[in-house]
Formats: sequence, C-alpha cells, structure tokens
Amino acid sequence: MGDYQIFSDGACDIGFEKAEELGIQLIPFYVSTDHENYYKEILEISLDDYFRFMTEEKGYPKTSLPSIQDYIDAFTPALEAGKDVLCLTMTRSLTASLESAMTAKSMLEEDFPHARIEVINSWVATGAQMLMLMEMARMQKNGKSLDDVLAYTEKARTDARIHFMVGDLSYLEVGGRIGKLATLSGGLLKIKPIIILKDGEISVGGVCRARKKGLTQIADVTKKHFKETGEDPSHYIATPGTNTIWDDMDDFYEKMKEAAPGMEFLPPFQIGATISSHTGPGTTGFCFVKKYEYYGF
Repeated sequence: MGDYQIFSDGACDIGFEKAEELGIQLIPFYVSTDHENYYKEILEISLDDYFRFMTEEKGYPKTSLPSIQDYIDAFTPALEAGKDVLCLTMTRSLTASLESAMTAKSMLEEDFPHARIEVINSWVATGAQMLMLMEMARMQKNGKSLDDVLAYTEKARTDARIHFMVGDLSYLEVGGRIGKLATLSGGLLKIKPIIILKDGEISVGGVCRARKKGLTQIADVTKKHFKETGEDPSHYIATPGTNTIWDDMDDFYEKMKEAAPGMEFLPPFQIGATISSHTGPGTTGFCFVKKYEYYGF
C-alpha cells in the first residue's frame, strides 16, 4: 500500500464494509426525516428505516453535506500518521461537499505544511463514484503513486457515466433540485425522466411513463453512447443499481450486458440516501467507469 489514504464522501454508496476492505475511509452525509434532526447515513439511521419513511409514510427526507469539521476529523489521524490525503467527492453541481473538504484542506495545511492533501471533484456520484474509488484503491494496492491515482481520476471522470431513471419527479421538485428538468414538470410529474450524468452535469436522455420501458431506454442510451464515442465496453467496469425495487433487477442486469458486451459487471448495488432523497423511490440506473490500465497507467 502507498503512503497515502483514500477518502470519499458517503455519496459513493460503496458501503462501510466494502470501503474498509479496500482501505477507503468514508465521510457520510446526513439525513433527516423530520427536517429538524439530522443523522449520519447508515451509521445513525439505517437505509431500511430511511426507505420505509419514503415508501410507507410517503415522506420527503432532506440531506445535509458533511461539515468542514467532519472532514478535519477524518483527515487528521491519517496526517498525524505521516500519510498524505486523497479525497474524492460527489460532483460539485449537486452538492457543496467539495467546498467543505477544500476548506478543511486549507485549515489542515497550516498544521501539516509538509503533507499533501488532494481533494477531487469526481463529476459523478453514487455507483460511478464507487467504481472510481475501487479503481483508485486497486491502483494503490498495485503500488501506483498518489500522482498516478490523481491523474487517473482526472481522466476517468471525463469518461464516467450514470444513466438512470428518476423514481419520482416530485422529489426533485420538493427538494428544489429540478433545475434543467423544469420543462418536464407542471402536470407531468408522473413521467420518469431518463437522466445522463456526465462531466458533472445532468441532461435528459428520454422520458417514459412505465418502468419497464424506462429500463429499456437506459440500455438504449448506453448502447448509443458506445456507438457514438467508439469506446470499447470491455475497457470499463460497471454496475447497475436501484434503491427500492429489486424484482426486475435480474432482467435489467441481463439487458445491460447485452447493451455493453464485454464490459466487466459487478453485482447490483443499492443507491443510498443522498441521491434517493432527490430522485425518489424506484430510482434505477447504470454506472460505468474506465479501468485505469486503459489510460496507460
């Protein structure tokens, strides 16, 4: 292992057990179901309780980013142990987590002037952020330097994609995050937009009313991506994800394997509270990131 510690905010949805296995430390987001009391995702409120609030109580939870102090508390032990810090955050376009980490970096550099503290905007979130972290950890395990891993993330984030179907557009509206999707609102909240997250920005890849059709559209958008870019799917690692609906995930998994032949697939993962608070129950998507070897590292 290298003499640097990899960190990430909790928007990566990798889970604490997998993160520990890979030597990654997480700084979780906060979740509130009453809009007054906030709890650290997973550590202080389970995903089961969180999704029960959304699906059974039809509630609209809120999230809050990790604080500056959260990042200081996470980074300090590694710095005291003589390690450098490499932190990946959720895309800046969806949260100010990056700013919290950058402020913590500035404050800690005064106490640890000889240490390196690198904070990176992943331009993605959830499963794509997770896949990027897994590649970063694999590079570290294989003896790659902090500079190599940093260079990889700057390249990989330009090719990483999330193609997903919003579960319930009303969550984006209530949360004030409807942004570029505003033209789809106003009496059309029953539709399920197909969203493309790339280069840190969201765009609409299609719309549908039925979930089954939406999953097919995600496969079509993915197939179109590789056709237009000329990229080789076998150079990528991928994972499908959902938050609350699992009974059609086997079919979706096979559909995506047909859409991106040769790609390395991980088992489906659960989309966590940070993203789900804004996209609603039933959110399902496909995330893929380019492996580090194919950038020449």
